[in-house]
Amino acid sequence: MQTRRTILGALVAAPVLGTRLARADAQTIRIAVQPGMTYLALNVMQHRSLLEKHAPGVKAEFVRLAAGNNVNDAVLSGAVDVGATGVPAFLLMWAKTRGSANVMAIAPFNNMPLVLITRNPAIHSVKDIGPNDRIALPGVGVSSQSIMLRMEAARLYGDANFQKFEPMEVNRGHPDAMAALLGNTEINCHFSAAPYLQRELAVPGIHAILSSSDVYGGSGTIGVLFAMKKFRDANPALMAAFIAATEEAMGVIKNDLHGAADAYMAVSGDNASREEVEKVLADPTTVFDIQPRGTMKVAEFMHRTGSIKVMPENWQAMFVPELHGKAGS
Repeated sequence: MQTRRTILGALVAAPVLGTRLARADAQTIRIAVQPGMTYLALNVMQHRSLLEKHAPGVKAEFVRLAAGNNVNDAVLSGAVDVGATGVPAFLLMWAKTRGSANVMAIAPFNNMPLVLITRNPAIHSVKDIGPNDRIALPGVGVSSQSIMLRMEAARLYGDANFQKFEPMEVNRGHPDAMAALLGNTEINCHFSAAPYLQRELAVPGIHAILSSSDVYGGSGTIGVLFAMKKFRDANPALMAAFIAATEEAMGVIKNDLHGAADAYMAVSGDNASREEVEKVLADPTTVFDIQPRGTMKVAEFMHRTGSIKVMPENWQAMFVPELHGKAGS
């Protein structure tokens, strides 16, 4: 709490970022992330101290949490200032906190594809998934993967059956899901993400049956950075610096695969090899930028099926004003 007051007091009236922050005492912004290459932009930001570069005098502290619901709780409780979560989990918070905490998306942090894979040779598409199959994913009913399965179920079987696959879904973080899938447990499907996806697909008999690109109809935003409106309003200079640091991190990923791999290997805690990481980043379907893609499609589906009671007027209604000049959907 003392750290939070220090940040707010130092930045609330700061018209010039560099001079005001340079005179401040120890200041910390706490950022919650989850495991996996999905969070690579934040790994690069941490490894290269990019927020400290754009906001002199501020220290970025990265907190690793296991799942999106933990991240959401941490932001709403004030334990962290900025969280990184999936679009559906953000939309649930955005709708529920209207008029109270008023969470706002700061920027997308990746458009990397999510892919549903299986070791069951009888499953060739989601239509073949039966009641005895088990699908590991990080958050039944709230994660990007779970909502994508709802969207695909609605497309195939109608809105009345949008929860068709949920009895087969099991909450697992990606490392545990991979271990369960490859360990021949009852979990025979995993809605996976890099780098676990590439490791799993390298195992004979593991094959893909659905991707986020299939659901979105192309590249779509998977995760967004978010904060409470009062934090953004009290810290406009810090918010601008955070967005600039995010964009610079994405520039590193696009233009310096070796450097991006260094960052991931140094701070992620994953034991991926350099070759493995660089191979993932060289994949043309891997996109890192801060353009919102398909967020309104997800919002419309969640509103239509009753997950959120408030429908955003447009994508800008969910994002901080600093991003409104970007192209988006």
